[in-house]
Amino acid sequence: MRAIISIAIALVFGFALACPAAKAQDSRSTQKGMAADNRDLTTKGSENRRTGGTRDEVAARPDASPPTDAITVDGNPPGTTDVKPAGGKRQAEPAVNPALYTLNSTAEVGWRFLGTDGNFNQFRSDLNYDRGIRLMSSDFLMRPANGGGKLFDSLLVNSFGWGGDPSQYVHGLVEKTKIYKFDATYRRIGYFNNLSNFALGQHTADTQYQVGDFDLTLLPQNERLKLYLGYSIDRNNGLAFTTYDYSRNEFPITAPTRTQANDYRIGADARLWIFDLSFMQGFRYFKDDTTYSIPGPEKGNSAGTTFLNTFTRDMPVRGRIPYTRFSLHATLKKRVDFTGRFIYTSATTRYTFLETVTGTDFSNNKVNLDQTVITGNAKRPNAVGDAGVTIYATDRLTLSDTFRINNFRLNGGDAFTQQLLTSKFGQPLPPVFLDTSTFTLQALKRTQNTVEADYRFSKRFSAHVGYRFTHRVFDMADFTSPDDTELQFDPTRTNNTHTVFGGFRLRPVDIWTVYFDFEHGQADNVFTRVANYDVDNFRVRTVVRPTKTLSFNGSVITRNNDNPSVTQTGFPQPFGVTIKSRIFSGSVDWSPNSKLDLSGGYTHTHVDSNAAIIFFLNFQEKLGSSLYFMRDNFFFLNTRVQVHPRATVFAGFRVNKDLGQGSRLPTSATEIISSYPLTFASPEARLSINLLKHLDWNAGWQYFSYSEKLVNTRDYTAHMAYVSLTFRFNRE
Repeated sequence: MRAIISIAIALVFGFALACPAAKAQDSRSTQKGMAADNRDLTTKGSENRRTGGTRDEVAARPDASPPTDAITVDGNPPGTTDVKPAGGKRQAEPAVNPALYTLNSTAEVGWRFLGTDGNFNQFRSDLNYDRGIRLMSSDFLMRPANGGGKLFDSLLVNSFGWGGDPSQYVHGLVEKTKIYKFDATYRRIGYFNNLSNFALGQHTADTQYQVGDFDLTLLPQNERLKLYLGYSIDRNNGLAFTTYDYSRNEFPITAPTRTQANDYRIGADARLWIFDLSFMQGFRYFKDDTTYSIPGPEKGNSAGTTFLNTFTRDMPVRGRIPYTRFSLHATLKKRVDFTGRFIYTSATTRYTFLETVTGTDFSNNKVNLDQTVITGNAKRPNAVGDAGVTIYATDRLTLSDTFRINNFRLNGGDAFTQQLLTSKFGQPLPPVFLDTSTFTLQALKRTQNTVEADYRFSKRFSAHVGYRFTHRVFDMADFTSPDDTELQFDPTRTNNTHTVFGGFRLRPVDIWTVYFDFEHGQADNVFTRVANYDVDNFRVRTVVRPTKTLSFNGSVITRNNDNPSVTQTGFPQPFGVTIKSRIFSGSVDWSPNSKLDLSGGYTHTHVDSNAAIIFFLNFQEKLGSSLYFMRDNFFFLNTRVQVHPRATVFAGFRVNKDLGQGSRLPTSATEIISSYPLTFASPEARLSINLLKHLDWNAGWQYFSYSEKLVNTRDYTAHMAYVSLTFRFNRE
C-alpha cells in the first residue's frame, strides 16, 4: 500500500511540475512553428513568382503542410500572427482553436514526523497518527474552455490524509448542466482502541472502517422532475479482542471483525400543481461474520478451577432493511405552508449461533463437550409519520402546529439446543440436554403534537412560545416452549409528558444581539431512570460586534433533570436520579485586515450526577449512591499572521483540564464517587512560504501532552511535525 501511495504521489509531483513546463514548451514550439511557417510562406511566394504558380496550386501539392492547431492546457490560445507576403500585402493568419479543457489543481505532498514518550497505546487510541509520506491535501478541477463539454461541464476531485493518516477522504463531483450530477464520497478511518483502564485492557480493536456514498441525479436543474440513484458501502474489518464469561470465570478471546453493509436507493422529486413531491425507495443489506476463539488453553482472570481447553463460536448474521420515504410540501397564497412526511422500514434479521467449549468447570468437573446451537430471526417494522402546518397570519405573527406519530415493533424468536457432557474422576456424569423455543414481542407507540407562535414586535425584538405533548405506550410479551402455551403479556406502561418552551431575540443596539431560550417538561412516568422526568433547560447567548472586524460571543446553558422514584421491593426507599449540568462559554474573534486573524475562547463544563444504586457488599444487598463529577475547563487561542508577502505563520494553543471530583472522598461504604480528572494540552505552529508562483514550502509542529490525575500509567507526550510542498497549476 505504501508503494502505491508513493507512486501516486510521484505522479502528482510529475504532473504538477510537468504541466507548466509543457505549457511553456508548447508555447515556444508554437512560436517556432509559426515563424517557420512564415519563412516557408515567404520562400514559397518567391518560388511562385519565379515559377508562375498560384497559391492554390501550391496548397494542392502533396508536400504542402496543413495549418497547425495549437491546443494549450489552460485554454489560452496563442495570438494571431500577421503574415506579410512578398507582394507587400499583409494578411491575418487564421486563429488557432482554443483548448478543450482548462485544468486547475493543487497538491500538498510531504513527510510526517512523529516522536512519542509514555503510553503509546493510549496515544494511538486518542490520535492514531504515524510517520511517513503523505498526500496531505489535493484538489483537481477540470472545465471545458468554451463553457460546455460533451461529457461534462465540470469535474472536481479533492482529498486529504492519504498515505497513512487515521482519517482519509476523497470526494468527486461530475456534472453536466441540465443532464446529470454525480457526487461520490469515500472515507477510510483507522480505528484503534487499547485502553488499560477498561476491562483489564482485554477489550481492544485495530480495525479499518470504509464508508462510501455515491449519488447520481438526473435532470438536476429540472423543477418538474428529478431522478435519483444512490449506493452506499459500509465495511469494518480488522483484529479485535474481547472477553467471554464461562462457569463463573472470564476469559480473553480473539474476535476478528468482519462486517459489511450495502445500501441501494432510487427516488424522484416532482412538482405537481402546487405540490412538491419527494419519493425514495431503498434497500439495505448487511452481514456480520465475526468469529470468536481462543488461541490455546486459558486459565481465565479469576481464581478457581474453571479452565478452557478449546473455545470456538461462529455467529453469522444476515439482515435486510427495505425502507420507503415519501414527503409532500405545498404553499397556499404565501399564507399557509403545509409539510407532510411518511417513512416506513421493515428490518429482518436471521442468525445462527454455534458454540463449542471443552475444559473444566467451577466444580472441577471435566467438560468433555459443551455445545450450544441457536437459530433465530427477528423482524422490526417501524412507521413514522409527521405533518405540519404553518400559518403566516400577519407580517408579524406566525402560527404552527406539528403532529408526529411513531409506531415501533420488535418481534422474534429462536430455537435453543444445548448438549453438555461432563465427567468427574474419569467417571461420566449424567448428560444434560436442553431444547427450548422462545418468542419475544416489544411494541412502542408514540404520538406527539407541538404548537408554536412566533411574533415579531419590531425589527429589534421578536419572541416565540410553544407547547408540546407526548404520549407513549409500551407493551412487552414473551413465550417459552414447552413451559408456556400462549404469550405472557406484561402490564402496559404509559407515559405522558407536557413541555412548555419559548424564547426571544433582542437587539438593543445595532452592535449587540441577545438570544434566550427555555424549556420546562414534566412526565408522569418514565421507562428508564435516566430519562427526562422533571426537566428545566435554559440557554442565553449574546453577540457583540463593535466593528466589522471584531466580535464577542458568550453563552450560558443549564440543564436540570430530576427523576424521583422509590424501590419496588421491601420497605420503599428513594431510588432516583438527579443530573445537573452548566456550560459557560465565551470567545472573541478579531480580523483587522487580510494579514492578521486572532481568535480565542474559554468553555467551562460543570456536571453533577447522583444516582441511587443497589449493589452487593460482603455478599449483602445494599442501597447506595453513585456520584459523578465533571469540572472541565477548555481554552483555545489561534492566530494567523502574514509576516511577509510570501510568508504566513499560524500558531495555536488548546488545553482541556478536568478537575473531576477535586478533593471529595466517599462519606460511607455505600457511596461511590467517580470522575475522570485529566489534562490534555496541544500547542501548534505552522509556516508557509511562497517560493515560486506555483510552489509553496510548508512546515508544521504540534505537541500533545496527556496526563491523568489518579493514574499516570496512561500518560503520554508526543511531538508531531511535517514538511511539505504545495504545487499549484493554473492557480494563484
